[in-house]
Amino acid sequence: MPTAQPFGRIPPQTVSLFQSAIATLRDQVLPALPHEASATVRAFTLEQLVSVVLRDWAENDNTDGLQPKDIGDLKSFIQLAVSVAEPDLSGDGFPIYQATLTSLLQDWLDNWNAHGDDGPPRR
Repeated sequence: MPTAQPFGRIPPQTVSLFQSAIATLRDQVLPALPHEASATVRAFTLEQLVSVVLRDWAENDNTDGLQPKDIGDLKSFIQLAVSVAEPDLSGDGFPIYQATLTSLLQDWLDNWNAHGDDGPPRR
């Protein structure tokens, strides 16, 4: 009789990939936010990061997890979005931050990290 999996038919490798990616996002990417960023900004950022990484797994068949260049890219996107949204990241700057980060992450998914692409577009 096969051993029951804790998440039904989801392969243990997938569970491990997701857990590893989320830990990396929390520990290595999210700290790119300024210390004074609000809980709302942090929650939005983490949700966007997790969403794009899971979409990368589903759409680009990325089963290798986040590589150092990916971590660097994601941190840079946060830093750029913060820089254009300042000085008030939680007030009037928050929608600017949201739109900028969301757009950068979508571009990363579509053009920087898609299967067969070797990195950032040369624009």
